[in-house]
Amino acid sequence: MAWNETRMTLVGRICTDISTRLTSDGQAMALFSVAVNERKFDRELGTWVAGNSLFMRVTCFSKLAEQVAVTFRKGDPVMAAGKIHTHRYEKDGQPRSEIELTANAIGPDLALCSIEMNRDELADRPVEAVAA
Repeated sequence: MAWNETRMTLVGRICTDISTRLTSDGQAMALFSVAVNERKFDRELGTWVAGNSLFMRVTCFSKLAEQVAVTFRKGDPVMAAGKIHTHRYEKDGQPRSEIELTANAIGPDLALCSIEMNRDELADRPVEAVAA
């Protein structure tokens, strides 16, 4: 981890189709957005109501990108962790910017879904060997 790197974990739902492509050096890349929708209990109404929302673009690379592309789809509940930064670009001649999460870990939100785990070769190794 780099010094002064801003790290974040999002818990929400994938709200766009997952787009995949190869970078100029042939590395797999996946892009999608996650919506985080706050829910608050309104005591006067006696029910849950919608609060603030956050929509964040998420990018991931290599094996993580490949796994995301075959595992998740729009609407799935996920947790994504990584570093955030401002992505600057130009659209219609106007400068634009958005906050983007470059994820190094993505998984299902097990509070909202269940999964069947397909473990790779690292899963059978002792914890000490994987952590080294």
